[in-house]
Amino acid sequence: MSELEKKIILTIYKIGPTFISKLANRILENQNEVREYIRILIKDKMLERVENTMVEYKTRESNVVVKHRNHTYYKLTKNGEKKARELEEGEIELREAFKTYNKALQNKLDNQKAEKKESYCVIDLPYSQEINVKNILNEKFENLQKEYGHTITLRGEITEVEKEKLLELPNIIII
Repeated sequence: MSELEKKIILTIYKIGPTFISKLANRILENQNEVREYIRILIKDKMLERVENTMVEYKTRESNVVVKHRNHTYYKLTKNGEKKARELEEGEIELREAFKTYNKALQNKLDNQKAEKKESYCVIDLPYSQEINVKNILNEKFENLQKEYGHTITLRGEITEVEKEKLLELPNIIII
């Protein structure tokens, strides 16, 4: 079981049924990633959708609040509760949820994941740009496959952020 799956199970165990954006906000994770793991946990019979139009959830003061749900809420199944009790020993720290959904924070989390995503490309550059390209790619420059001819050709994976910076340099072609 992944760390994110453990976080989701323990969080729902502690706060009760919740919806994806609030859950992602509480555990500071990418909302789309949380959605994917919730699908996995539903398949594994650890989570299920709340079918009622009213839902009960816990607050910080251990009060139970009943609220009309205007999102799709998820709760633990009996298997999920059993797993949460097993995992409870390794306590995770939950932060208070924002009073309203924080779109700026979610965008930041989504962008951080996009920055780390790498794609394969071919970079063709003149010798005069070699130092500038090395400065952008840092140690990754040495790991890329290189061919030297009339120009330098690099092959390998780079992030979208690195790709954008390289495209700002003159006479660089990226395929």
